[in-house]
Amino acid sequence: MPLKNVWLMMVVSALTTVASAQSERLPEGRQGTYGVVLRAGPAFPVGEFSDLFATGFGGFVEVPYHLGEEFQVFIGLGGLFWNVDNEKVNQQYTTAGGAGTVNLDAPFRMIPLIVGINYVLSRGQLRPYLTLAFSVYFQKLETSGTITLGNLITPLLPTTQTWSQGAFALGLGTEYQLNDTWAIDLNARFGAVIDYEARVLIGTGSNDVVTRAIRFFSLMGGISYTFR
Repeated sequence: MPLKNVWLMMVVSALTTVASAQSERLPEGRQGTYGVVLRAGPAFPVGEFSDLFATGFGGFVEVPYHLGEEFQVFIGLGGLFWNVDNEKVNQQYTTAGGAGTVNLDAPFRMIPLIVGINYVLSRGQLRPYLTLAFSVYFQKLETSGTITLGNLITPLLPTTQTWSQGAFALGLGTEYQLNDTWAIDLNARFGAVIDYEARVLIGTGSNDVVTRAIRFFSLMGGISYTFR
């Protein structure tokens, strides 16, 4: 057999092997399937929320249902946690005319219940997507601490507030397919409450420190699995 024919056969064989391996790595049609996604990462307060709270942390679990190759609907449940930034609180407190120094402990916990839709921009091993979601935020804020004025330390009355608010989120993410069922998922979202009811962090009469619009930006990564 001529040498050039041997080389041609080797090239064709190599290309066939690569194509076969690639087809095994990429998912087939996912219409009608569902999966589970787990993510975790930092949550950065935005706007008025960032005036009082430090960077937090959160995680989500979502169950997507694939309507087709482009659209997914999903439900999800999350947990987010922030704590107060005392330096920022003291700036707000002083600006409001308060005297002394505040040392506050105010863990803020949020459990979002989510429904949403993803639109996949392109198919292949890398699958970027856009997200629109609506949520109910179940929230809990516990406050305690002291106000120090000279040598006088005055404890603040501990309080616990629980409430819920409607919210929305816009996001951009991508999946990197590892094989037919597993993928790495990266997601960035902006979330905001729909109503802006004020919540008192420090109750000192005329010098109350409050937070209003709860907005945050999350950057999370995790894994997804598609049931087949």
